[in-house]
Amino acid sequence: MSTGNHHFSFRINDRDASTGDRTPSPDQLLGDAGFEPADDFVLIQRTAHGTAVMSSDDSLDLGDGNAEFYAFPSGRIFELRVNEHSIFWGSEEIDIALVRKLGNVPDDDDLVWMRVDPGNETLPRQGKFFLGTDGIEHLRTHKRPPAQHIYRYYVDSTEFTTEHAQLTGAQITARLPEWNPENSLVLEGQGSEADEVIHPTTIVVFEGRASEARFTIVPPATFGAA
Repeated sequence: MSTGNHHFSFRINDRDASTGDRTPSPDQLLGDAGFEPADDFVLIQRTAHGTAVMSSDDSLDLGDGNAEFYAFPSGRIFELRVNEHSIFWGSEEIDIALVRKLGNVPDDDDLVWMRVDPGNETLPRQGKFFLGTDGIEHLRTHKRPPAQHIYRYYVDSTEFTTEHAQLTGAQITARLPEWNPENSLVLEGQGSEADEVIHPTTIVVFEGRASEARFTIVPPATFGAA
């Protein structure tokens, strides 16, 4: 129904457009957005969890100004599902970033392609997803495991890494080749702190340090010498 001089905004193919009717038909919306003749195009509307194909008999509601559409030349319509919510698309390819947007995939979730052969595949965050095969492609979201923090420390200039926020002296020396128990393991002090002899039961905390931990191996004959 026409509403005089009012203009109702919407987005189509990622650009702004408007029409004078709050509840236009798909053909009217396509025409007002410059897609003519309207019969040559398929109109797809974004929904709460995907997209839906609009038929000529549908009545659209543009009242909130947030309606979003995609127009494609008439042809084959493809479907994929994210957590069983359908995304219809009018092209053989779709940006993975757009799949995540249309499927409301949280930033910290992985998007997994449920393949039969050769197996499931975690999709990258960018790139294209191909829809040209027969049938419906199924995608699932999975919580991404938290990134593992790696701590670096040095023993006599040799670099070591660990995923543990703290280690005992025994755990540190166990990684050293040909460790002599008669030697002492000394941790350099940070700033004005004094150096510390690390005993087997001493716990060295790597998390929260101002700088990477640096250890020195001190032979028994030299340690404590004047």
